[in-house]
Amino acid sequence: MKIGQKISIVIPTLNEEGNILPLIKRIDAILASQKVVYEIIIVDDNSTDSTKSLVTSVLNKYPIKLFLKKGISGKAQSLLEGFSYAKYALVAMIDADLQYPPESLIEMIEKIDEGNDIVVANRRNFHGNFARKVISKSFSLIFCKLLHGISVDVQSGLKVFKKSVLHKVNLKLTSWTFDLEFLVRAREMKFTIGSVDIDFIKRTSGEPKINLLQASYEIGKHAVKAKFYSPLVVPTKDQGFYYKGAKFVHYTDLQTNETALFRLTKAQKLYISGFILLTIISFILNWHASVVVLIALLTVLYFTDLLFNLFLIYRSFSTEPELEIKPSDVKKVTEWPTYTIFCPLYKEASVLFQFIKAMDNLDYPKDKLQVMLLLEEDDKETIQKIEGFQLPSNYKRVIVPHSNPKTKPKALNYGLKKATGEFIVIYDAEDIPDSDQLKKAITAFQKSGRKTVCIQAKLNFYNPSQNLLTRLFTAEYSLWFDLVLTGLQSISAPIPLGGTSNHFRKRDLLSLSGWDSFNVTEDADLGMRIVKRGFKTAVINSYTYEEANSDLLNWFKQRSRWIKGYMQTYLVHMRRPGDFIYGIRKHQVLTFQLIIGGKILSMIINPFMWVTTISYFVFRPIVGPFIESFFPPVIFYMAAISLVFGNFLYMYYYMLGSAKRKHWDLIKYTILTPLYWLFMSAAAINAFWELIVRPHHWNKTRHGLHLGASEEVQVLPKREIAVVPA
Repeated sequence: MKIGQKISIVIPTLNEEGNILPLIKRIDAILASQKVVYEIIIVDDNSTDSTKSLVTSVLNKYPIKLFLKKGISGKAQSLLEGFSYAKYALVAMIDADLQYPPESLIEMIEKIDEGNDIVVANRRNFHGNFARKVISKSFSLIFCKLLHGISVDVQSGLKVFKKSVLHKVNLKLTSWTFDLEFLVRAREMKFTIGSVDIDFIKRTSGEPKINLLQASYEIGKHAVKAKFYSPLVVPTKDQGFYYKGAKFVHYTDLQTNETALFRLTKAQKLYISGFILLTIISFILNWHASVVVLIALLTVLYFTDLLFNLFLIYRSFSTEPELEIKPSDVKKVTEWPTYTIFCPLYKEASVLFQFIKAMDNLDYPKDKLQVMLLLEEDDKETIQKIEGFQLPSNYKRVIVPHSNPKTKPKALNYGLKKATGEFIVIYDAEDIPDSDQLKKAITAFQKSGRKTVCIQAKLNFYNPSQNLLTRLFTAEYSLWFDLVLTGLQSISAPIPLGGTSNHFRKRDLLSLSGWDSFNVTEDADLGMRIVKRGFKTAVINSYTYEEANSDLLNWFKQRSRWIKGYMQTYLVHMRRPGDFIYGIRKHQVLTFQLIIGGKILSMIINPFMWVTTISYFVFRPIVGPFIESFFPPVIFYMAAISLVFGNFLYMYYYMLGSAKRKHWDLIKYTILTPLYWLFMSAAAINAFWELIVRPHHWNKTRHGLHLGASEEVQVLPKREIAVVPA
């Protein structure tokens, strides 16, 4: 045992006048002889005998603290109150009835020194009440070993443990149910539990304080609840929790059932299992009719998506959906509020200088601007590189403590706690926003009304012509941000936010509880939560330029992460469809299905539909009649329209998006978009697999691939930067 070990000993008492002083003397004798520093904390549950006066008489002789019970009756509450008063890192609990030998404390402390977090005294030799022995043994066998797989004497009244263990569990107690829940939760958190054997002797003074049958029923009931009804998530006191033995800290008040921590709820598992079972049964009964129904449903989805996108493109051209902020509007603003820029940086050393230069070129009062660099604790390279710059005083370097999940939204939630600005915007490390974007965002908030809580700037790329991939990627972005999002805004549909350049009032972001740290496309999820709370997002006429991914493997990983996040978003927001419908208008529920669910499904099934179509035309003499048998006339015409006009229109949309952004040189490349869609389908299938095996894994996108390319970035004006190497 370590020399000078310190321990707090908690003793719950209720009418123990015949036992308390002998117990105190024995504790002092054994611990003093081993040079153990200790304190005794006695929590009295309103004793009616002389227990309190006896303890008071020896307060000056021994290191004792006496407290009167404040909470509900019962031993469990007494213990928790006693633990809260403990000042040492090692804590013991012992019943006051002298049935447990305090001399065993030394051996138990030694077990802690050997590496155990908790040590339990096992009552091996049971002297005294036969009924209590039988009930205790039966409880241990049924409720501890068989039900929970715990082999130590759970209900033992003598335990020693590290105080830090107690701080990391969140217990919900009844009068007599501390022990089992404490050990079950501790084991879930991977704390080690050891034991020592003791002689459990007969009570020599006073009467038992519990009704044996009532306590046994209470404890047994709680044991069953702990097994089958206890929450999978065990909260801690630092906005974190334990789940399946691992600790997570997400720095948000979002409840875990509102996040993507879980793939599926029990209800969703039940619905999906039921659907799969019904599908299997239908295929067994009549596989051909089942395939006809399945193809019909998919064809209707394709056709509906075709009409919906046509409607959005029409709305984008026939209305003025985006919020147009003119220079004259900006000039009317006389006082600019404080602004915080979040830049989550992880392994971004290569583009760091470019980002600092972009921030320096923002046309906003520097004394009102806080630029927060969110750095991961384990990213030594980026941290070291930042230390090599003499950053202006309005830059704040924030180190995000290492914890799971390792995601961008977790870092943003951490930064939100330290932000000083009244308004907040997120920029990625490679971003180059329009110099007047912050002023336009403030003006947009003033013009758009209180229900608008997010201003989304448009995104595009500064290296569109680097290679074929960047050309197609740019065409896709031009379509999405210049036509689709503005079309969605025109019908007040849910808008999946871009991962960057979304502007918020800080108070609104706090009311939304920030971001879901477990969603790897946190922007889409936040966009859905905004509309479910009755708020809006507005798209403005300002751009942020990013780096188009020029490496196919890098693009594939990035796209897989985005699609996986869309899958997470769909599952999260369909957990309780009733709430979803209640929170927003019914037409928005439909558009949510098309924007999120429909897109995911179409990307996954596209290759199978293409194979069917190609097989029909190439091998028509052989398989033509067979394939035709699955397409009733109405479905056949819908499928034909989707095939002929749908694919043409989608390619045409890419052309329109490129034209609207004046990327005239990209239009001819949009003929290759079917190849691009094929890679998206491969990414979607990979995303589905990742959702199963590693749902929270963040595929880091490598930036800076444009550096050294023949195409130069011509977005920033020529201007000296105020940041110099140290």
